[in-house]
Amino acid sequence: MTTDKKHRDRVFAWHRELRDVHHRLEQALEDVARALREGNRAGALKPELRRFCYTFCAALGSHHRSEDAAFFPALLRRMPELEPVITALTREHEVLSRLLTDFQRALDSDSPPRELFQQINEIKAAMKAHFGFEEGALKRVLRGLDAPASDKRRMFGDV
Repeated sequence: MTTDKKHRDRVFAWHRELRDVHHRLEQALEDVARALREGNRAGALKPELRRFCYTFCAALGSHHRSEDAAFFPALLRRMPELEPVITALTREHEVLSRLLTDFQRALDSDSPPRELFQQINEIKAAMKAHFGFEEGALKRVLRGLDAPASDKRRMFGDV
C-alpha cells in the first residue's frame, strides 16, 4: 500500500470515526427523549433515567472537551487558516455546554418530564446543527491532515 493511500485511508477513517461518535451521541439523545416521553406518561422520572441523562450529558461534554483540548489545536497547528471554523465550533460547544448545564439543573430540581423533554429538544436541535456544521467543515480539511492514528482516541474523546 502506498503512503498516499495509507494517508487517505487514515484520514477517511478519522472522518468516519467523527461521524460514528456523533451518531452514537444522537442515538443516546433519542434514547433519553424516548424515556422522557414514557416518564411524562408515567408522571415521574425514574432514578435509572436520571442516571442515563447524566451519563449522556457527561458523554457529550467529554466529547467536546476532548475536541477543544486536542483535536482542534492539532488542526490549527497544521492549518491555521481554520481558525474561524474552529472558533465557531468552540462557541457552539459553549452553547451546548450551557444547555446541558440547564438540563442537569432541571434534573436536580425534579422538573416535570414535560419540561425536561422540551430541554432535550433544544439540545437535539443545537447538537444536530453543530454536528452537521462540524462534519461538513472538517470533512474537507481532514483530507489534508496527517497525524498518527494513535491520536484518534485522544482527539475524538471517549464516547
